[in-house]
Amino acid sequence: MVLTLTETMTVKRTCIITLALASVLAIGGCGTGPEPQAARTGQGMTLDEVRRYRSELVGGALDVSLLRIRNMDYPVMSSPEELAATQQTVAGGVVDGWQQGPATASYPGGPLEYRVVMRVRITDPLKGATGKPHMPEDTAYIEFDQGAVIRDDPKPAEEWKPEKSVSDFEASIPTGTKVVVFLRARPPYEQKIVHPGQPLPAGARIMSLPPQGLILEDSKLSARRNSDTSALVGGLEPLEDGGPAWLESKTVHDLVARLKSKGISD
Repeated sequence: MVLTLTETMTVKRTCIITLALASVLAIGGCGTGPEPQAARTGQGMTLDEVRRYRSELVGGALDVSLLRIRNMDYPVMSSPEELAATQQTVAGGVVDGWQQGPATASYPGGPLEYRVVMRVRITDPLKGATGKPHMPEDTAYIEFDQGAVIRDDPKPAEEWKPEKSVSDFEASIPTGTKVVVFLRARPPYEQKIVHPGQPLPAGARIMSLPPQGLILEDSKLSARRNSDTSALVGGLEPLEDGGPAWLESKTVHDLVARLKSKGISD
């Protein structure tokens, strides 16, 4: 029997995004005042633009659902350069593979909390990404929650294994995918590390991302996109939730160029 954390979060996310978009349209029609912070989905874009972008995503090559297992409350940054100004490291790069990350204790008698690590080979350092000992050989190691575990009675809960494997993450966001990452050093784990995961190179540190901090280029969308539709996809959060500035860049190359033009460059 599979614990339904992932399914529950997915349903909640769909409802929240749908309601948020409905709120935007309703507020835009009545013109009674400024848009509230909660109604950010599609902000500044027409309904047709949002629908067109989302319809393109359906036919894409990437599956970001494995990354979107939690609902996050956070201050939305209205542009990539606004987010870049708040982060230690900003870079363009390419996914170089996935590996097993640390597993930590949760609560007494409970299952472990598993993580996976995405390796990103940096190709376009923008901010704080050059010659860093914690990113040896210009590679960033970025942590993601691995999601729900499979209930396996009568084994103790701490022996239950994740529903999704490292291979599942590789299939969903394969090696070679172009990305832009907005990174910060991960703080030390508060929980006990039970399994350390696959070892990192000497000096390497696990990095983390803010909710808007992973932008991926869908190779299938990029190959068939028209001039009006972005081939970029938000990893942890839908890209359009930040507003129209996030959809102005069509590819990772465009987004890197935009950030450089805004002064995000060492």
